Amino acid sequence: MFRAFKQALRNAGVAFFRMIGSEIRDCRTGRKLGRGLVVAWEGRVWTLGFESHVIPVPLPQKRLTYWCQEIGWTVPDEPSVYPSSPLDEKARVLLVVMEHRSPEIAARILELWRAAGFADEDLLLIYGGPSVEFNRLTAKNKILLAGKAHRTRDHQRDRQSYREVFDRVSAWLRDAPHTHVLFHEGDHLPLCSDLSRRVLERLAQRGADVLGYHLGRIDGSTHPHWTSCVSCTYPSEPAYSMLGTGHFWKRAAWEAVSADASLANWYLEMDLPTTAARLGFRLADFGDQNRFVQSVESRRPSIQKALAEGAWSLHPVKNDASGIETTGVFGSIPRHP
Repeated sequence: MFRAFKQALRNAGVAFFRMIGSEIRDCRTGRKLGRGLVVAWEGRVWTLGFESHVIPVPLPQKRLTYWCQEIGWTVPDEPSVYPSSPLDEKARVLLVVMEHRSPEIAARILELWRAAGFADEDLLLIYGGPSVEFNRLTAKNKILLAGKAHRTRDHQRDRQSYREVFDRVSAWLRDAPHTHVLFHEGDHLPLCSDLSRRVLERLAQRGADVLGYHLGRIDGSTHPHWTSCVSCTYPSEPAYSMLGTGHFWKRAAWEAVSADASLANWYLEMDLPTTAARLGFRLADFGDQNRFVQSVESRRPSIQKALAEGAWSLHPVKNDASGIETTGVFGSIPRHP
């Protein structure tokens, strides 16, 4: 209840500052970035209600002044674009589903993924709930998480980590034939029956090794993950952020990130993509699917609208007492043309 009140208060504050603030544009391209109120106080500049992640830059001026300097905003560089690569027709995708709620909810979620085209041999349940419930899980392949770094109240400030997930999955893969890993949290659910094929095609189209939602370069920017975690200690190298709820990996990239713990103390949404980039793997964004995968429920479209607009999956979906939205849509996964 208190968290819902805080979220409502925040949303009201953002709306107010956008209403009284000014339009903010990229000083290099002129592209509109949003609206917000810019306030200077005691040597600091605050942007209120403005949610884009930007870099402040001094602007060149023809006139020489010592008392007046213009400062503009620009966006960080986008991740590199790579030539497309051939589709791996022999690829085999392992779906890793992470869940911490009851065995009954976990069973319903796995049933949805089976309807989405994943056989039991290609499903691995990572369970972060109570150990006493683990034996009641009906999944053929399942792993119980021993640590607590994946369960945090304030994920960013508490530096939520999926390092144990990566390590345990890498160990499980040693005797498995899978070539790719698709990771989804329990409230990130499928909306098509051929998701495996779609993510393989998107990976090939973008010539990448890793696909992430809302992937972006954030070093030197006003992105909160950057400013609150490592802005003063990280060397001058590219740093990236992507949502942790779902991502797609070539097996080699997943295992390499698991073996490199140099950024393990970072929040997972920075740790995973930045580590992959530092190791030389190519990162790409999901593109048009980003709008269906949001950090909070109020920002995502309804299930019906997402289906009509060609969504592959939807996040977050967990707003009723049973833990899964009961609209009838998930009874059978629809097939898109």
